[in-house]
Amino acid sequence: MYKVSNPEIKYTVAAQVGENTHGVMVVGDYVIEKQIGHGSFGTVYEVKSTITGTKFAMKEYNKSGLRRRQQSNLMRSSGGTGLMPRGRGARGGMFNARRAMLQEQQQGEASDPFYLIKRELAVSKKLKHPNLVRVHEVLNDDEQDVLYLAIDLCENGPVQKVDPTTSSSTQLSPAQAHKYFVESLLGLEYLHENNIIHRDIKPDNLLLTRDNTLKIADFGESTMVARHEDKVTGSTGSPAFMAPELCQGIGEVSGEAADIWSLGVCLYSFIYSTLPFKGHSTIEVLDSISQGELKFPGPYDEQLQDLLSRMLDRSPDSRIRIEDIREHPWVTQNGSYALPTKEENCEHIVEPVTQEDVNNTVKHIYDIMPVIMAIAKLRRFRRRVREKREREQRERRQREREQQQMQVDTEQPDHI
Repeated sequence: MYKVSNPEIKYTVAAQVGENTHGVMVVGDYVIEKQIGHGSFGTVYEVKSTITGTKFAMKEYNKSGLRRRQQSNLMRSSGGTGLMPRGRGARGGMFNARRAMLQEQQQGEASDPFYLIKRELAVSKKLKHPNLVRVHEVLNDDEQDVLYLAIDLCENGPVQKVDPTTSSSTQLSPAQAHKYFVESLLGLEYLHENNIIHRDIKPDNLLLTRDNTLKIADFGESTMVARHEDKVTGSTGSPAFMAPELCQGIGEVSGEAADIWSLGVCLYSFIYSTLPFKGHSTIEVLDSISQGELKFPGPYDEQLQDLLSRMLDRSPDSRIRIEDIREHPWVTQNGSYALPTKEENCEHIVEPVTQEDVNNTVKHIYDIMPVIMAIAKLRRFRRRVREKREREQRERRQREREQQQMQVDTEQPDHI
């Protein structure tokens, strides 16, 4: 039975960012030790808590990128539901809609420092499973327009590195492929049981700890549904791992089925060190996913190829489900490998993440807004004090230079 700690996420509204006496960058209570990666919104660091000595990974989010992502998602979802104006006067209507959207975003940020990632935080706050990365602290740096997330450190990095130009990936042994697939499956089962769709399952988001435990990471694209059968809208994630129904622009799709397709692509990559559907451009990749033939380049393995064929079924309605994957002979190794039961795996089921949860994720922050204002006022005061001190030092040095020059002039003998 799993034992999982459930620490509360800590929120630091006005993080102090600077350098220590050794010239090393410090964010809040964390010393940055080295850079370990780079994502679409910023850099990923390995950091160490100055309080406990514990090491974490720290994700840096440039807010400008988060704003663009949110605006894009809002525009796409509005277009998909027919809310965007069309026909005569559509251009002016779209301008007004965009202006209203930007005003809403600005108001959201003004009242909530973590507004741009509040959905990700709402998801992370409720989950506790050994195969999911947890968020421990989120820090806001208004001066640099950056958010930082301190999360579980997975020292061994992605389970597999995929070359985007060749679609080839690092080799895994059959035992490794099976182990990492099962751990991914258990993490995904827990997410789906909590009505959470990940929407970006790929090797880059399957990370390994020091003891090679796999953890699913990055809930930035995740979404929540009220019930298992509910559909999701909009396509997201990496093209090579997207389900065909997403490539074809279908309005509403089963998020769970799309996640299973993505996990099937990961398993294929684990086994064959390449991707099942590829191309020289994104369009070619999407065409291959929609119409290309599924081939198996390695030695014939009837059970494995049956599982892959069912996970990579282009019809989401007939695509294999997690409960059936659990019982598949390749997964159970013909009954010799025992997975934890679904009840054990999903022991820590939490209440569904509601819109109220999203709205109240950092509710307590509103109560300390006067503290934020006080900190900002203190910073301004310190800046004025520093500027005054520097000005006085300049004036004193200038007076000293003038006095020295007067003394030199006085001691200089007269020549007649």
